[in-house]
Amino acid sequence: MALAGAPAAYGDETIPDLVVGGVAPVSGLRPGDGIDVRATVANKGTVAAEKVWVAYSVTRGLDFAEVPSNCQVQHVRPYDEMPERWTAVCAFDQAVEPGAVYTTDGPLRVTALDRALNDELRLRVESGDPGADDNGSDPVAGTAPPVKLVAADAGGVGSARIVDVPVTTVNTADYQVTGAALRGASGTRSR
Repeated sequence: MALAGAPAAYGDETIPDLVVGGVAPVSGLRPGDGIDVRATVANKGTVAAEKVWVAYSVTRGLDFAEVPSNCQVQHVRPYDEMPERWTAVCAFDQAVEPGAVYTTDGPLRVTALDRALNDELRLRVESGDPGADDNGSDPVAGTAPPVKLVAADAGGVGSARIVDVPVTTVNTADYQVTGAALRGASGTRSR
């Protein structure tokens, strides 16, 4: 029996080291415009991931146009420091081998809504089911044809498990600040 030994999982190299990428910052969208998102997944570890989940998350100015049937969509209300968002978690029943790079064989279409301005697209990859967010609605399966992972070249592969991508929309909505004119001497309070 070893005393003060490290737990078996510590330093254990039997866990895949998955990273995601493949999406560059987007600017110049207009409400109604869309972008096609193709995630790139790589395994930088020494063990294969038997199954992979890729989560796409968008803030309130963006929405998913069509969601593949191997994905679950959930609306998540704002809480703590997290803004309101929609998440699509796609499950891939495919092994991701060590050193290999894969991309989705079809895009996930994201559309800019009328309220879009400065939004964010988050990509996250997991080797275990991330499950639904407790603060969200019940997940709903997509209805578009399923997507799968296909071999790709190493270009665009990320270096992190989570990637945040800014999405900027040129919005010409007529926002105005209105107020009242106040008068008073210096040091007096207005009500």
